[in-house]
Amino acid sequence: MTFPDNPGPYPTFPPSSGSPDNQRKKTLILGSIVAVLALVVTSIVVLSVKSEDGNPLTPALRLFGVGETQPDPFTPSVALTNRELPTDVQLASTRGAQDRGVRVVNGTEQGLYGAGGTASCDVAALGNSLANDPSAARAWASVFGINPSDIPYYLNTLTPVVLTADTWVTNHSYRSGSAYAFQSVLQAGTPVLVDGSGVPRAICSCGNPLAPPAAAPVGGYRVVGAPWRSYHTHNVVRVAYHTENVTVVNNTTVVAPAADPTATLAAAALSLINVDNAQLFTRTVGNVLNLTGVPPQTGPLPTPADLNVPFTATSDEEAEQNGLAEAGSPQPAEAVVERAAEDGNSPEMELSAGQSAPAIAGGESAPAGGESAAAQSASAAASSPDSSERPRPTTFTGSGEQIGSLTFDDDDTSVSCTVPAEPTTATRLTLDCSDSVAREVYASSLLSTSVDSATNAEGVWSVSLTPPNASAVDVDVATAVWRALPEVTTPTTTDPTTQAPAPAPEITQEPTVETTTPEIVTPTEEPTVETTTPEITTTTTTTPVA
Repeated sequence: MTFPDNPGPYPTFPPSSGSPDNQRKKTLILGSIVAVLALVVTSIVVLSVKSEDGNPLTPALRLFGVGETQPDPFTPSVALTNRELPTDVQLASTRGAQDRGVRVVNGTEQGLYGAGGTASCDVAALGNSLANDPSAARAWASVFGINPSDIPYYLNTLTPVVLTADTWVTNHSYRSGSAYAFQSVLQAGTPVLVDGSGVPRAICSCGNPLAPPAAAPVGGYRVVGAPWRSYHTHNVVRVAYHTENVTVVNNTTVVAPAADPTATLAAAALSLINVDNAQLFTRTVGNVLNLTGVPPQTGPLPTPADLNVPFTATSDEEAEQNGLAEAGSPQPAEAVVERAAEDGNSPEMELSAGQSAPAIAGGESAPAGGESAAAQSASAAASSPDSSERPRPTTFTGSGEQIGSLTFDDDDTSVSCTVPAEPTTATRLTLDCSDSVAREVYASSLLSTSVDSATNAEGVWSVSLTPPNASAVDVDVATAVWRALPEVTTPTTTDPTTQAPAPAPEITQEPTVETTTPEIVTPTEEPTVETTTPEITTTTTTTPVA
């Protein structure tokens, strides 16, 4: 190619046949096309980050077992009980109609929740913790649309119980001063607070506020986390606000409010199951705190009917992460509905390395569509006789109701740990281990019912151990020795335990001696003596079912 003489500082090209104005227009058009293409390329890059196959990332349904530490909690644990439930007090899997792939149950159904010989949650401690962290209090209150100063009044409308069924909820984590919603399944035995309609509102082990789950089919999610042995999607429940007020139209649940929600709350009572003797009893909802001395309420509190509506997101990003179409709408995302239809409404089980899919309770095979292809494939791989890395079953010896000693491998080193021999009522036990690491374990994890539920289909028992200043670690136990459960003298319910008061203002709890059976007594932080110091007192009343 040749150029004219004296081209100047830059090469010149043959003149265009068009006018200078047309040339400028073409330049502008070409520039616009380049900008649009750049945006398209950027969008493609963003989409490719979401998923390796170029599709939007499947929203997660996160599993949390009893006692499992949740990331980004609102408060330290205020749970007063932490154990997996015996099978005879768990909600029967046959109850509840299927809706969106899980069982929908009435929040006031008999035996949906339980309680034991002591309170399951220190409600006053939860209020104190939020009061001492204004940022967390604002985020917590925003979930329920209340003023932070009214949190004690809202807590006083709730009741501490334990779940008797694996329960699907909208959970919330606390990050950077805000509440972040995500879909979650809580294992039976988890202590929670419920409202007057029996709808879970907070988790005692982390203070996280709760809302009803998203109105999307469960098969459109991917299950994330460590499943427990009895876990199965078809046994998960979704709590509704009185099933007589719930209708399902075109796979969308519509909840009709009660005629007089305020009156319903005032008269609400739950039929709970005593987790110690499997007997039903009645408990009035709320009024667990004495609010004397607390600053006056500044705004109206929401009723259960106000709050028990399908979850809606505050942003499109939050909607996508929770399987919804868009912010402000309870409608599920189209991709989530399509994915559920393609997979028979069975969610994908996201398994970590070396983890096998959960066995069906009772050793039964999964019903059609009951497990995802990924879960079935993982189970088949784990049980294959050609698998050279199949874990060896735990060897159990001795007899009794509790594990007295165990061994496991830690970095190819065999570690043996012994459980304290002396009787104790402590929730957590410190093990004496051969490598001099003082690991902690929940006492309930060593009981026969818990060991059975934590032993997988290959006979491997896994238990969660917590080293000092570290997170809990699940280990596969090689050998374990049973022992008789040490006898523990239980103090009478009229003897209070004392604790130094926290700096004012303070929410405190006192026991109320029960006169009916079965007896549910709240642990104490102050002696049961009359005092003029303003304090909030927990009162619990139980009435046996006729």
